[in-house]
Amino acid sequence: MMKRITLVSALALVPFASQAQALLNVSGQWEYRDASKMETDEGLNLCFQLDSASIARSPQLRQHGGALCASNASAGAKLLGLPQRVAKAGCRYDATGVASVGLTGLTLLPEDEMYDERLQARLVSVKDNRTVSPLTMDCGTTADASSSFKNIHDAIAALKTHPDFATLSASDFARIDAVTGLAELDAATQMFLPSGSTDTLVTYYDGNSGIHELTAYRYAEGKWRNVSREVLPGYQEDVARFRGTNFYLDGGSSSPKVRALPDKKAWRYIGSRFVQEG
Repeated sequence: MMKRITLVSALALVPFASQAQALLNVSGQWEYRDASKMETDEGLNLCFQLDSASIARSPQLRQHGGALCASNASAGAKLLGLPQRVAKAGCRYDATGVASVGLTGLTLLPEDEMYDERLQARLVSVKDNRTVSPLTMDCGTTADASSSFKNIHDAIAALKTHPDFATLSASDFARIDAVTGLAELDAATQMFLPSGSTDTLVTYYDGNSGIHELTAYRYAEGKWRNVSREVLPGYQEDVARFRGTNFYLDGGSSSPKVRALPDKKAWRYIGSRFVQEG
């Protein structure tokens, strides 16, 4: 089910003529990650998940759910007031916050071997910035024993202790969206870290034949355990009328949802288990 995929495409920049140079004032959550000194393909990234008012100001932002990354991540980190450190080999640096910012050069990047098509823009000004999680450094000394995830990247790093996913690394994923907690290996296979979850990861496979499989795993003391029945009330496996399981992952929007069949109602992760919304 899990397999590495390789997509080959030429990288071309597609600026939106009406907004390429115009200043776009927006607000939302930001996430900074510097993994440039680690043996991964993550590099240095500063990405935003904009609020609904900001998304409404641009058809391109609406189309991509308000998610974009800064084309000048290093300079953007300075504008956000993040401490400037010399990155150490084997170490990763993370920080998150909320800010109102000014962007220019809104550009669409096409799909490549690492990511789906996505937006980027240049961060040129910052105001009303609030750091939620100060800059932290992780040099991997406690990663194996950790039972707490800060984001989807941490969950992926812990997959090497799972016998089914031991060969996976960040570079195997076609897309990793830390803001939504969604990662995709290919068109059929997703992994989802629900908002509020620090140790439970949902994996989902949706095959062409209509068979789908959703499984919830919990990570503790360096080991993974299948907790689907514990965290998903009424969870059923191999039910003929559902052609797989009666839960599935709806990852087609900017806010992925775990849903149950047959009514397709959404379930939210609260207090170490999923509960039905509404």
